[in-house]
Amino acid sequence: MGIPVESSLPVLTNFSLVVDALFGFSFQPPVREPFGEIIEAVTKSGIFVFSIDIPSGWHVENGAPSEGPYIRPHGIISLTAPKLCVREWTGPHFVGGRFVPKKLASEHGLQLPNYPKAEQIVKLE
Repeated sequence: MGIPVESSLPVLTNFSLVVDALFGFSFQPPVREPFGEIIEAVTKSGIFVFSIDIPSGWHVENGAPSEGPYIRPHGIISLTAPKLCVREWTGPHFVGGRFVPKKLASEHGLQLPNYPKAEQIVKLE
């Protein structure tokens, strides 16, 4: 496919945004290397970080750990529905994916936002 694979983190001063998508929702702390080093470098850089679904290093239910490396995002986009870990989140928060039928959402107690028109992403207030 011609996609270069990097063996080290590029110089972060060349970027203005990091999209955080290191781990999936099944991640269990603690963060293992080399990911801890990457998370620390991103955190120290001060670059705007937008996390996809669950910020890297966070527990899916309990949120940010009390110690160890973890992403401190500037914004989050939750996939399908907000996860428990972001219930205390106060920063910009979006939900993407309007593919859950209303009946199914109701059966599972999901309180999903209304998507205007054909929008696939909505900002939570």
